[in-house]
Amino acid sequence: MKESEAEVIPIAELFYDDAGPHIVSRATPAAGTARHTPARGRELQDLLGTSILQLGGVAGGTRRTPTPLPAPVAIESLLYRGRAALERALEIRSAHMTGAALTDELIEELLDLVALAAEE
Repeated sequence: MKESEAEVIPIAELFYDDAGPHIVSRATPAAGTARHTPARGRELQDLLGTSILQLGGVAGGTRRTPTPLPAPVAIESLLYRGRAALERALEIRSAHMTGAALTDELIEELLDLVALAAEE
């Protein structure tokens, strides 16, 4: 048997054998043992301030500047125009001719495409 197996206790051995009230309490520290008390007030603020300063040291002391975002794209550059709008309208028409249903969204797109095709 390995050393690690010798330390394993079957879970069934951890249950009580009688019906009595089984109250589990945390062991009290021995007399003379110092208890830990959490920091409060000014001590807590100093501790937090020190921790935050140390985080800068962990990060290498230098901060990366964020990468600038690309310039916004004008919506007009993404729209169909002229011949391209007419070709997209013909695609929708041929899909409808092969049996695809015209939804409200497709009808709205067709009307927009007609207006965009007329602009050029």
